[in-house]
Amino acid sequence: MSTPSATSAPLTLDRIRSEIAGIIHESPEDIGLDDSLVDWGLDSLRLLNLITAWNQTGLQLDMSELAGQLTLNAIWKVIRQRQAGA
Repeated sequence: MSTPSATSAPLTLDRIRSEIAGIIHESPEDIGLDDSLVDWGLDSLRLLNLITAWNQTGLQLDMSELAGQLTLNAIWKVIRQRQAGA
């Protein structure tokens, strides 16, 4: 299982989609913004790996913030708020 590489660059929706697609071995363009990522095979261990990598960019995400809303749109909303300092 590959994990995304951590950089200090801000996360973008495209980057998040690409990293999720990579960890579940799917093509990024196939994953819809409101698709259930659980249905695509994103389990809690893979989500934890993603959160750990994303937190290395300076975010302070918690598994509980994302676990109940596993769509790209929902994850992006939380990340965007954090990046804006909300």
